[in-house]
Amino acid sequence: MSRQRSYSPMTCQNPTCDYFLIEEGKDLVKNGRNSAGNQQYFCKHCRTYFIETKNTPLYYSHLEQKQVELIGRLSQEKISMRGASRVTGHHPATVARYYRLIGEHANLLTSSFLQDLGPERIEMDEFWAFIQKKNKHCEGLKDRYRGDWWTYTAVRSATGLMIAHHAGKRTDATCAQFNFLVFSRLKVPEQPTRISIMTDGNPQYLTALTKQCKEIDIDYGRVIKQHEANRLVAVIREKVLGNPTLASISTSVVEGYNNKIRQRISRFVRKTASFSKTIMGHVRAMDRILFANNFFDVKEGVTPAMQEGITDRVWTWPEFLTYHYQL
Repeated sequence: MSRQRSYSPMTCQNPTCDYFLIEEGKDLVKNGRNSAGNQQYFCKHCRTYFIETKNTPLYYSHLEQKQVELIGRLSQEKISMRGASRVTGHHPATVARYYRLIGEHANLLTSSFLQDLGPERIEMDEFWAFIQKKNKHCEGLKDRYRGDWWTYTAVRSATGLMIAHHAGKRTDATCAQFNFLVFSRLKVPEQPTRISIMTDGNPQYLTALTKQCKEIDIDYGRVIKQHEANRLVAVIREKVLGNPTLASISTSVVEGYNNKIRQRISRFVRKTASFSKTIMGHVRAMDRILFANNFFDVKEGVTPAMQEGITDRVWTWPEFLTYHYQL
């Protein structure tokens, strides 16, 4: 009589397999360990062998897991890449590689977990940074992927969950792409429930929302701040779409989170020598920040993801580095 297999959370990691990342119907067996001590698996559907670190930042890693974890922790602090290199003793190129791998893994897990979110109040805002050099030093088309780079962010007001980010030039197209990403992670509400959106006075949001929300009822309000001689002189709360309450029209939560990003990550400081050298480096930094904010950062004993019911625990770096997302 054959022995019953023990349950394993692993799914097939072969992209060409019909059961790639799929839990239901998988047929995997353990197949010993490799020379590095990693568990090997065999998928009976595609007849492929793979190890447990496949599709994680630890795959074919020459560094111990604790060293990769240290690099991940340093990526969330105000320290340059060369500073992280001095702390860890590894070459800056090695640090950059793991920054990229950790960011890619964070993005995949975020896309997997942040789905069908409720229609509770959302705040949107954007903040400035630059790639390689500032706009005043850019020259025509050859620098079209350099210069000023704006990052759009969306945060749930009640829980502080960062729903999405998107970066690019400050254009209607960038804002529209950002709004599409945000709404792709929301569940379409049933009447009489409405999605509540609050932004600053940037007119790009109204253009994007009217195109994105033709069939969805929303309450949209915006905060317009008036300045004279670089001093704030007035704050106007304006109802734009639907019927939001004036008291709810605020962007203080998302502005606080954007300020937190500037304070914690050196590449986003206004005057810095640690600025992003590539678009990919900029995007992966935001991917790491978003996941860490939602799953690692604890406030009053819980994380934003716990408050949203996405997870039931505070995540740790070892769990993040070894987690395999599933479909």
